[in-house]
Amino acid sequence: MIAERLTAGAPSHVAEPEALPGERVVCNENWQQIAAPSLSVLVPNYRDRPAKLLEALSDCIAADQIEVVIYDDGSDMQDLTEETVVAVQQFRGAACLISASENRGRAFGRNRLEHVARSDWMVFLDADMVPDDASFLQRYIEHIQSDARPALVVGGFSLQQAKETHANELHWAQCEVSECLPASERAQNPGRFVFTSNVLVHKQIMSDVPFDTAFSGWGWEDVDWGLRAAERFPVHHIDNTATHLGLDTPDVLLKKYGQSGRNFWLAAHRHPDALKDTSLYRLAGFLAPFPGKSLLAALASMTARLPGWSMPKSIRLFALKLYRATVYAEAAHEQS
Repeated sequence: MIAERLTAGAPSHVAEPEALPGERVVCNENWQQIAAPSLSVLVPNYRDRPAKLLEALSDCIAADQIEVVIYDDGSDMQDLTEETVVAVQQFRGAACLISASENRGRAFGRNRLEHVARSDWMVFLDADMVPDDASFLQRYIEHIQSDARPALVVGGFSLQQAKETHANELHWAQCEVSECLPASERAQNPGRFVFTSNVLVHKQIMSDVPFDTAFSGWGWEDVDWGLRAAERFPVHHIDNTATHLGLDTPDVLLKKYGQSGRNFWLAAHRHPDALKDTSLYRLAGFLAPFPGKSLLAALASMTARLPGWSMPKSIRLFALKLYRATVYAEAAHEQS
């Protein structure tokens, strides 16, 4: 029988999470039976479909020792909610869906998930990710067993299970260059490469260094969090990858980047030593004093949108970065 609560209040370690105002909480039968999970897998979601992730996690070794908590951040899609409820029911371990009636932002959602997690160790895993093999959960558990001191452990991205199409080929190429990095490369700048779409973190870190809700909209709240956490706690990089299935079209990428200028400068002002040497920071700073940035942004956007057969990927990737840098340059001008 599914347990469902619609009452207010938010104690953090009850058998079934209490709903905040505007939330609906649905748990499966195993929620009460697995009262002390070895690991909490926390899944922030906005209009993605986490059923495939739940199915993949259910097939993992140690799935019956964990809990999965999904926070739907105001998707307002009835079919998505019902599909996720069914997946929660069928999950082999403990599982719970928290559906919010309004969007509160990526930072709030992650903090909310931490609040209801019952394990001291949590894996943040985005709803459009899937583990790359059946030992995914077991590797994280073994790491905890070998060293239980608070730390962040970054597992990494891959495209192993994704399918490249004409629609997502630009995002695919970008992921290959900047995100699908081996642990040895990520470890050279550990705080900068804390990818929160697949990261193990101790509850003490989330308590001491929560995500900052000053970041609104899309982007950079994870970079800020990773860099702040790395100042106080160890960051380990391992190869325990999950595939990013939710690759975007150029239109979606450009829309996200177009909304992230304020967040970029908030992160840059807080962490100048970590970000000032990045090519994006240097290019945005170079462009900031010049007029005509809106025209340059329009040209870069048009080039990034061109079909793959008409323009080499390398040029489209540069156009994507140029668009992003131009947007950030304009945001710097607006804040000055």
